[in-house]
Amino acid sequence: MAEAEGSRIVIGGKTLLVDGGDSPEHLQKVADYVNRKLEESKNSPGYARMSVDTKTMLLELNIGDDYVTAKDGLDNALIELAEKNKEIYELKKELSSVKSKYEIAKNQVVELQSKAAENAAKIIKLETELKKK
Repeated sequence: MAEAEGSRIVIGGKTLLVDGGDSPEHLQKVADYVNRKLEESKNSPGYARMSVDTKTMLLELNIGDDYVTAKDGLDNALIELAEKNKEIYELKKELSSVKSKYEIAKNQVVELQSKAAENAAKIIKLETELKKK
């Protein structure tokens, strides 16, 4: 008989054959996580006296708490990223404006230097003419 395809993982001491479309490494990582959460639950006060349903619910709550905490962290990170991207966009606009103003100012400096050179030449010419008189 052919063996079913999938990945063998162990959760809570029970071997499961799982075919979730994910890589075996990913499935093993998930199984390891569930086993860690199961161990954490076992360390809860009164765990041994809890019913199976209560133990399962405790495990589900712990996993759900991790999920919600991670999701909230991701949501906050995405909001912060969007704010940073907006800030970068505004800074790029400002930089572009400053570059444009710099180019205009640089051109004005060149024009003023040219006029200053022309005026200096005129002064020399006028001084020369004045000395001749």
